[in-house]
Order: sequence, then C-alpha cells, then structure tokens
Amino acid sequence: MGTGNLGSFSRSPNHQAKPAANSTTTKHGDQATVEQKQLYGNPKWAFWRRNKDPFSGKRYFESGYLYRRPVRAYIENEFQGQPIYDDPTEYPHRDIYGRITIQKKDVLQYISPTESKPRPLLVQATTEVINNQPAGDWRRHTMHGQAPTVLKVSEWSLARGNICLRWLRVMVVVPVILILLAVPLSKAWHHTDFDDSYTEFPNYTWDYPKHARNRLDARPGRERKAENYGIKSRVRSADLTNKIRLLRPRLLMVMKSGLWELTSETSRIPYVFISFTAMHFPFRRSATVSADQALATRDRLEAFARKKTQEVGMKAYWIDFRCCAPDEEQELHTADVHRMCDVIRSAENILVLLPELSRQRKLEWGARMWTLPEALLARRQEITFCSPSETKTISKLAIADQVWDDGDAMEGDHQPTRLLAEHYSNVLTLGRLELFTVALKALTNRTQNGSFSHGDVAYALMGLLHHRIDLDRSDSLFQALAKLSLANDSDRLMERMVCMFPDTEIQDTGKVHNLFLTLTEPDQYHTQLWDIEPLCQVAGVAMQDQTLILDSCHGVSIRWKAFPQIKYKRPYGFRELVAEFFLRSGLYWSAVGFFLIITYASDYSTKANSLDPKWANFEYSNDWDRDVGLIAFGIVAIILAFLLALRAPAAVRRLAGGHVMQSAPWLVGFEGVMPVDELESLIFGNYEQRLTYDPSSTPFCERDPDERIGVEPRWISNPSTHARPILPKGHRLFTLVDTGNLTVSVFSARRPPSVALVCGKEGGMLRAVLCHYERSDNCLYKETVLRMDSVTLNQAKRLSWVKVGLGDNRDRLVHGQGRQGTVHRKMVQ
Repeated sequence: MGTGNLGSFSRSPNHQAKPAANSTTTKHGDQATVEQKQLYGNPKWAFWRRNKDPFSGKRYFESGYLYRRPVRAYIENEFQGQPIYDDPTEYPHRDIYGRITIQKKDVLQYISPTESKPRPLLVQATTEVINNQPAGDWRRHTMHGQAPTVLKVSEWSLARGNICLRWLRVMVVVPVILILLAVPLSKAWHHTDFDDSYTEFPNYTWDYPKHARNRLDARPGRERKAENYGIKSRVRSADLTNKIRLLRPRLLMVMKSGLWELTSETSRIPYVFISFTAMHFPFRRSATVSADQALATRDRLEAFARKKTQEVGMKAYWIDFRCCAPDEEQELHTADVHRMCDVIRSAENILVLLPELSRQRKLEWGARMWTLPEALLARRQEITFCSPSETKTISKLAIADQVWDDGDAMEGDHQPTRLLAEHYSNVLTLGRLELFTVALKALTNRTQNGSFSHGDVAYALMGLLHHRIDLDRSDSLFQALAKLSLANDSDRLMERMVCMFPDTEIQDTGKVHNLFLTLTEPDQYHTQLWDIEPLCQVAGVAMQDQTLILDSCHGVSIRWKAFPQIKYKRPYGFRELVAEFFLRSGLYWSAVGFFLIITYASDYSTKANSLDPKWANFEYSNDWDRDVGLIAFGIVAIILAFLLALRAPAAVRRLAGGHVMQSAPWLVGFEGVMPVDELESLIFGNYEQRLTYDPSSTPFCERDPDERIGVEPRWISNPSTHARPILPKGHRLFTLVDTGNLTVSVFSARRPPSVALVCGKEGGMLRAVLCHYERSDNCLYKETVLRMDSVTLNQAKRLSWVKVGLGDNRDRLVHGQGRQGTVHRKMVQ
C-alpha cells in the first residue's frame, strides 16, 4: 500500500457483490448480501455468535488464551451514557485487500497484522490491575511471558535460598534441562534469522476527503453527467480558492450634487470605511428592537457617518448595512462579508463610530471578532475613533494596549493582538506558521465575547491570508480552519499539529473549546509547532469532525495479547564456548555411559552365569577383561556427565544472559506498570539489565542526574513510599516495551492504542502518535504521543492513506455518530 516498503500489499477494491434477494439493509441503506455477511465465518455457527454477550464479564477461552470480557455496567458508567453496543446496526468494512466484512459494534478492535482485518482486541494486564480495576471496552487476561522453558527451569533452580535446597533443585532439574536441550537440538538462546522490521499496520482508508489537498482526489460531483468526466471538470468540482479579490468596493455611498446616494460606479473614488458595533447601535430588528427603532437607529448612524466623513475631507464611505447585499440574497451577502477585507485595504481611512470615547466603549468595540481585520488591514498606521462630540486618532500599537483585551492569552509572552499589531505596523515580521497561529488565537479570544458561530473564525482569519476558501455551512470550526490551511502556505501547519501532545486537562475541563487552537499551543513536552519537522503529509480533511487523512507516515502495530518469544543476537566468546561445552557434552557423556553399561553389563552377566568350561580358558580372558573395562568406563562417563550436568543451569544462564547486540523489534504493551526486573524476567526469562526506561519518551520518565539514562520511576520501584501520579480523568496507565531498542515507556490513555504512527521529529527524537482503532468508521483515534529513538524510523514501514481523528471519540460511542458514508454504499452495491 502506498510508497516505500509496501510491496507486500496489493489493494484491490474489486471484491464487490451484487445485491441479492436475501440481502439486508445496514444503517445507511447499504445492501449487504448473505454472502458478504458470511465472508469470514462459518454460517452454521452464526446463532452461537449472536447469543454471546460481549459485555457479560465472564471468562472465555479462545486462541489459546483464557480471558475475561468487560462488564456492561462499568462501560455505561465510563462513557457517561448508554453506548450503542446493543444497536442492531451492521457496519461494513473494507480491508486493504478490498475484502468486505459486516459486523455489529461490540468490543474494541484492532487490525490484525496477519489477517489484515479487524479482530477483537485482547489486552494483557498485571495481576494488580486485574484484581483492582475493571476493564474498559476491551477483553483482558493476566500477562505472561514466552521465555524459553529451559531458561525458566534453570532460573528456578538457581533462585536464592538455602544452599542445600538449591543443590536439591539443581539435581531435580538437570534431567529436565538435558531433555529440553535434546529435543529439539537447537540453541534456544541465540538466533540469526529474525526480521529486523517492526510489525506492519495493514490499513487503508477508501473514503473520499471532504476537502482534498489535490483536486483530483476529491469526490466527483453528483450533478455531473457521464460525458463530463474529463480532467478539467474534475478539477473545477473541488476548487478550494475561487474567491476573487475586489480591487474596488462593489457599492459605495457617495455625495453627488449635495446628495448622498448608493452607487456601483466606485472606480477611482476615495472613501472611508465605517466601523461600529450593534451593541452601541442596534440597527437590526430583534426581540428587543422593533422595526421602527431599528430604522431610526440606521438613520441616526448614517447621519453620524456622513458628518464624520465630511470632517476628514472625504465624499464617500462604505458601511455594511448599505453596501452589502441584503440578507435575502444570501450568497451575495456572504461574499460581501467575506471580501470585506479587500474593502478595508482599499479605504483611505478607518472611522470607528462610538457613542462616547470612554475606555469601556472602546473595549466593547474591541471585543468584536471583526475589529481585528478592520484595524490591522487599514492602509494607515492610525485609526480614527469618533464620538458625536470629538474625534481621536490612535495607532495600531496603542489599540493593542488600550482597546483589545486578550484575556487569558496575556499570560507570559502570549500577546496575540500585540504581535499582530507589530506585524502589520512593520515593527516585526511573523512567519507563515506564526501568523496563522497567532491570528487564530486572537480571533478565538474575540469570539468568546461575541455571538458569532464557530465557522466565522475561519472566514475572519481568511481575510488576513493570501488565498480564500468557499463557504461550506456544513463545516465545523476544525474543518473550516483545516480547509483554510490547505488552501494557504501555512508551513505544513496541520502536519505539525498531528504530532502535538496537548494538555489533556484543558480539553477535559472545557477551558479551550477549539481543538485546532489547542494543537497550535505549546504541548506537554514544552514543544512549539515550529520545533517539529513533519514526516508525513495531510492528504485531506475527512468527513468526520476533527479528523484528517494522512499519507506517508510510518506505522507500527502494537501487540497487546502477550509477549512473543524474543529472538536476539548476543556476543559469543570463550566463556560461552566453555558453557556450551559443559552443557552439550554432559548429555553425550551420559548417553555413552548408559550405552556401554547396558550393552556390556548384560553380556558380562550372561558369561558369568554360564557353565560352559570354555570361559575358564585363557584365550577368553581378554574378552572378559574388555567387558569389565568398558563397563567401568561407562560408569566413569555417567559420573562425569552427572558432574557436568550439575553446571547445566549456570551454563544456560551464561548462554542466555548478558549483553544483547540485536533483538527482533516489537512494540508490546500491557495495562498497568511493573518493576523492570520483573518485567525483564517475564520477557527474557531472567534479569540481566537488558531493558532500560527511556529517559524522555513520556512525561512520566525520570532521568539520571549525570548521564542521559532513564531510571525507573520511584512510584513503580517503591509504591509504598511514593504515590502514583495523578492521571487525567478517564485515563489509565499502560506500559509499552520496545524490544528493538530495549526500552520501556509508561504512558496514560483512555484506551490501549493498537498502532503507532511516526509523523514527525523534534529535539533529536521521533514523534509517534499512538492511536486506537475504531472499526465502525475505519478510523484511528489519537490517544497519546510518545517520543521514540530516531533509529526506529528505519525499521518501520511507510503507510499510504490512513484516517486519524485528533479529538476524543467518546461522543461517537454514546450517540452513535459513525462514518458509514457513501464510500461504503458503493462497496456493497
């Protein structure tokens, strides 16, 4: 799939079936045949599968694991509502090979790397977690390792204890060790034929983007006829920036022959732009303002504007309720509002009309979102504030101090309106990335004091940028801002945002309702957007809110059901050679000794009990002595084998322990935390300080004061004396083991992530976005962000299009807001 090392994948969307008479209808009217429903299962067992409650909380045995299912009551409480797991809706899914499966929503799932289709996620957990914390919407079982049995037996015999007890254990396990090494005859402690790549993530999204970066990737227009499927028509259907700039206003109020009239002949007429707020001049009819009152306010406001226009020596002005199209002409009215920035740029001066020039009135005017472009885009560096009795000129920099209140954004060095004022006053120059983020922060702060919709923020921001976008009333704030970022050169803003790790507490408490803005601020690693170098590209904005389609990121599947038997290479020196000699030769000496004794002892017994007088002759005495000698040699061989075998447990430890030069790369996770010595013994069979904590992969990391070496957090090594860190609401502790780099990382998340997407790098480390998989809409949802060693990139395979949700999908679980768009209707038709 895609580019890079993906030759093993071959996407084919041709696995389609025609609607049949016995077909059923899915949630969105899709026709699903019985053949498709039974595509991956034996139909005779369908009844038993339907009657199994996935949230019964009972124990089950499947695929070699005894696991417990989650509890329904806890899930309902966890998601603060009734989940849709009892919904009879059947969700279709097309895998990377084009095969379609249809299934109801139940437990958390993942994409199986071996089968390339969704499977229920089975999570291993520590005994402490199993006993004290209920499972989420995933299956769970007690964790265990896959270390070689011969090593586990050897470690048991060498465990600390009384010297006599230890020797007794050694003598008990010696025969077991010799048998395990004999069948099969292989080196269980050394491997040379393992893959040096992480487990791939076989997933692809077949959805059309709602807003595509390339026009050819957009959904074809439904209104076009078959003969219009040319390249030119496809390009026109997805034009993102077709707003034409206004060189002159479309309409102006101009004084002609002593009378003011509205004219469309605006060429070469100098004019002023009139700015005011409906709070001061309620010119629209509303529940508290009658039609007569609104009309009277308009007349008074126009008289005010005409007077001040003449005072500054001008004979034309632009005011919105006169020069914009009426509300009935909705499309033209919207175009006039969104191109107001061009009117401001062409105006000779900006006149701000206020009832009085008090600070309070100025702050009320400055609380409007549209005051930013009105003042910042002015041709002059001064803005004229007018009251009926006086006029005052204020510079843009002074407006940022006296008129615009940034609220919480004023903390520290975050003063967005001040930075914008300095930028548009040519005092400093903001880069493309900074201009977008600073302007967004300033505009969002304005909307908190106004009554504008979320989409207006994107269209107000559009006035400060180069390219324009079409109005789409179905866009959320995130989608509109993402669409605007795609249309402009924002220095790969969204690719950087994907890698950010925002403050979870802010999102949970609702202090910031704009996820797009949250992702542009410094994250939990104290990283700015410009610190990140993207390693992927945003191909488009998805149909779901807060969701993007990524291309060219590197993906790694995370294994949760159990630790595999780790294959690794280690140095093989003289000590290892001697240890293997003791281990292997003991088995051979014992075999030789038993063979000699069994063979010649029986022959000797037969001759000794025989009455044949020939055995008394001297000529047969040599055979007699030979048998006795071989029997004695066999006894000596058995004694030697026994003495050598006593060293077998220590030899196995020598051969299996020590420094690891290279190991098979896996990302393996488990729920909970565990001391590193117990964890390493579980994985490798013994503790030889192979695993270390990563020094800076997550906020839970602790480091050595002298060297950049990770140390075990004290709340893990000494839980009785050190309290655990306070987790965000709804989060749990998980541990991720990277066997390729032999590092351990502890992180918190709502659900166990099943894939790591390497999307960028900063500060000498990679940014890996950990996501869980949601089968109902074939989407990955961001759980957390880890920092990983840079060498991981060389061992992770590149992915093509994957859909990633940057927000939390709890609402989708409660309210059932799945995707299931037209792409799935096409799949099953």
